[in-house]
Amino acid sequence: MGSLDFVDHYLPSTNLRIREAHVLEMVGYCDHRAGSQSLPPGLPIKAPSTGNFLGILGNRRSQKLVDLILQQAHSYLSDFPVLGLKVHLGLERYFPVLARSDHDPFWKAGVPAVMWTDTSEFRNPHYHKPSDTPDTLDYSFLCMVTQLLVACAVGGGSAITEKAA
Repeated sequence: MGSLDFVDHYLPSTNLRIREAHVLEMVGYCDHRAGSQSLPPGLPIKAPSTGNFLGILGNRRSQKLVDLILQQAHSYLSDFPVLGLKVHLGLERYFPVLARSDHDPFWKAGVPAVMWTDTSEFRNPHYHKPSDTPDTLDYSFLCMVTQLLVACAVGGGSAITEKAA
């Protein structure tokens, strides 16, 4: 709801132009056991069955951004598994599970946006439960996510500029 309000109400009243948005949605859980990863029902993609990767989700306007993140991951964190999912031709409209986070209002506004995710409940058995506590997170995994985010922010330049007058 925060990004929806930001896109619908704040952005039109400012001189800011968002070049791209990076949304971090559940990025601290990792499970190295085989069979620890599942996928949303009906989603026509394949993913590893081991939940030890970071997922990067982008739509048709953010495919170059997905490629940049994957390139940065390969260059700076070659041992860190990062999986890019590019949704083509507006197909995100047909898979509501792909619109469950703060990247969606940016997509609808035509702003390139990516969601960084550990896939939440499709990997993490503690998702939205009382057992979802800091001790269940994998801080080495989270550190690599942070390192990749910093590499992308430094290598990609500023994502916010002022609108031309």
